[in-house]
Amino acid sequence: MISKSMVCLLAATALSGIAHAADPAPIRITVISDLNDDLYDARSGRGGVDATRMAVADFGGSVLGRPVLVDALNDHNKGAEAPALARQAYDAGADLLMDVQNSPIATEISKVATERRKLAISTIAANPALSRAACSKYFYHYSFDLPSITTATANYLMAQPQNKRWATIAEDTGFGKGGAALMSPIVVAHGGEVVKSVVVAAQNTEQDFSAALGDISGLSPDVVAVFDDAAKGDVGITVLTKAGLKATITTALLYLSDVDRVKDGYAGVVAAVPWYWNLDPAARAWSDRFTSSHNGLRPTAAQAADYSATLQWLNAVKTAGTTESDAVIHALDGHKFDDMFAHGGEFRASDHMVMHDLYIAKVKSSAQLTEPHAWYEILSTIPAATAFPAGTECKMPL
Repeated sequence: MISKSMVCLLAATALSGIAHAADPAPIRITVISDLNDDLYDARSGRGGVDATRMAVADFGGSVLGRPVLVDALNDHNKGAEAPALARQAYDAGADLLMDVQNSPIATEISKVATERRKLAISTIAANPALSRAACSKYFYHYSFDLPSITTATANYLMAQPQNKRWATIAEDTGFGKGGAALMSPIVVAHGGEVVKSVVVAAQNTEQDFSAALGDISGLSPDVVAVFDDAAKGDVGITVLTKAGLKATITTALLYLSDVDRVKDGYAGVVAAVPWYWNLDPAARAWSDRFTSSHNGLRPTAAQAADYSATLQWLNAVKTAGTTESDAVIHALDGHKFDDMFAHGGEFRASDHMVMHDLYIAKVKSSAQLTEPHAWYEILSTIPAATAFPAGTECKMPL
C-alpha cells in the first residue's frame, strides 16, 4: 500500500518532470521589410529575412538556452503602416526589430522602439536624423547614412585633379536637396566649383532628366551628381550615362540590385557603397553560401548587413545574459568588431551609428563582367574613422 507521503512525492516528481519538459520561451526577431517582389524587396526584403535566419542558424539557433525564432512583416514600403507593424511585433514578443528599410519607415519604428524601450536596427535607411536630431537609445543605424555616402564619394572624387567642375541634379524632396546640400560644400572646400544645381520634380520622368541634361551639358562639368531614389533614380542615371557626357556620374545611393535590374544604364557610375559581395575572401565565402540558395543571385549590402547585425545582437545578448534592452545596449555601445560585412566596425555610443569602412565602387559595363553580378570595381577603401562624420545634434539619453 502506497503511503500518503509517497503519493505526494510522486505527484511532485510528475509536476517537476512536466515543468522540465516544457520548452523555454523563444527569443524573437521580427524583420520588417518590403516583401512585395519589387525593387525594395530586391534591395533587402525576403533576402534580408533569409540572411537574418542564416545568422541565427550560424550562431547555433539558440542563446541563453532559448531558441531564437525569426519572423517577418510586410511594410509594403509605406511609412504609415510602420508604427502599427512595430507595435504588433513587440506585442507578439519580439525582442528585436530588424532591417526596417527606407527612411520614413525607420523613423516611425524608431519612435515606437523608444516608446516601448525595445531594440530596433535599421540596415537600409539613409536619413541622417536617425543618429542626429532624432536619435534614440533603442535604435541603431547600421550600414550607411546620407552624410557618410556623400562625404566619402565627394572626398574621393575631389582628390582626382580632373574633377573640379560639378553639376548636381536633385529631386525636389528632403532627400534630394539634402544630399546636394551635403556634397556641395565639400566640393568647394577642395577647391572645386558647382557650376549648376538643377532641381527636378519629386515624381520625375525621363523628360525631366532630359531637360536637366540640356541645362548642364553646355557647361562641360567634370562630375554630375544625382540625388534621386527608387526607380526614378534608374531613369535619371540612364539618361545621363547614355548621353555620352565626358563627365563622371555619381549618385548618393548605389544598390547592386538596381544595377542588376538596369545593367548598362549604370555603367561608369562611381559612388561609395557599404559592402560588396566580392570584396574579399570572407565576403565572397558568405556570399557563395547565400547565392547557393537564391538561384544564383548575389546578396546586397543590406542583406549582408542584416546577417552581420543579427550576429552582433546575439553576441550582445549572450554577453549581457539577458534580452533586456538596456543590458544589451550596454553590451553593444562602444563594441568594436570585424566580420564578413564590417571592417573596423564599432557601435558608436554617442549617436548609435554603426561605423565601418566604406568603399568607392565603379560600375562595370556588361561587356566587362567576369562572372554574373560582378558589377563593381572597388577603387578605394575609406577607413571607418573618417567614413562616418559625427553630428552634434544627438542628445543620447542615459
